[in-house]
Amino acid sequence: MPNIQVNGTTLYYETHGSGVPIVFIHGHLSTHHMFEPQVEYFSKRAKVIVLDLRGYGNSGKLNVEVEDIIDTQCKDLSELLEKLNIPKITLVGCSSGSLLVQKFAASHPDRVNALVLVDSYFYGPYGPFGTKNGIWKIIEACSWLSYYLPAEFFLRSLRVTYNRWVPAYSILRDELFHKRPTESIKQRMALLKIDIDSNSSRLRMPILCVAGRQSEWFVKQMNKAAERFACAQKAVIEDAIYPSHLCQPQQFNRVLLDFLIDQRIFRMEKQLV
Repeated sequence: MPNIQVNGTTLYYETHGSGVPIVFIHGHLSTHHMFEPQVEYFSKRAKVIVLDLRGYGNSGKLNVEVEDIIDTQCKDLSELLEKLNIPKITLVGCSSGSLLVQKFAASHPDRVNALVLVDSYFYGPYGPFGTKNGIWKIIEACSWLSYYLPAEFFLRSLRVTYNRWVPAYSILRDELFHKRPTESIKQRMALLKIDIDSNSSRLRMPILCVAGRQSEWFVKQMNKAAERFACAQKAVIEDAIYPSHLCQPQQFNRVLLDFLIDQRIFRMEKQLV
C-alpha cells in the first residue's frame, strides 16, 4: 500500500473495499494495525481507510513543535482525504485518536458524517484528571522513561492482562515492537495540552461513545464525554477492557454497523450478515 506526500510529510495509509468511507484513527503508541479486525469486517461493506499518524508506524517524523502537533495531524488527514478525493467521512478514533477526531470534526464539520469515540477520555482545561497538581506532572514525566525500555520488558504484564483476549494481546504485542520513543513523548505532551471543552460544543453530527464494561475508568469517561455532545449515543462492550474493539471485535463491529445503519449512513438492505 502507498505512502503519500501531504502537508510536508509522508503518510502511510491503506484503503480496503468500496462504498461509504470510514476512517479509523489509532491511539497513542499504536499504528493502523490496531484496527485489523475492523478492516476485515467493514471492507466487505464500505471503503475503509487506515493510516499511521505523523510520528507513528511507517509515516514521517513528528517534526513540529509540541503545541502544533494535533493541529498538524488534523491537517495531514485533511490533505490525505483531498488527495484521495473523499469529501465526507465517518471517523472512528480510539483512545487518544478520539481526541484528534473530535478536533478534526470541530474544524471540518461539513466533512464528517458521524463520529465514533472508542475508549475515549475527557480532557478539559486541567488535563485528564481535572487537576494541575505538580506531583501528577512529575509522575507523568517519570513515566516517559519507560518509552525507552525494550518491548520485551512489557511482554509478561501484557500477557497477564490480556490472557482472556488473545487477538488483542497478539496485536498489542506487535505494536510494542514498533515504538518511536522520542516522538511518542512529544505526542503525549501534545495530548496533555488538549482542551476538548472548546471543541465539544461545536459538534452537532451523530456521535457514538463506546467503552469496555471491565474498564470502569473508561466507562466513567465515556459517560462524562457523552454529556457534552448534543447528539451522543453510548454503547458498552461486554467482557472487554481497553481496547474494547480488539477484546470483542465481533461485538464491537456489530455495534458500529448498527449505529451506521441507524444514522442512515449505510442502507440496511445492502448489508451482509
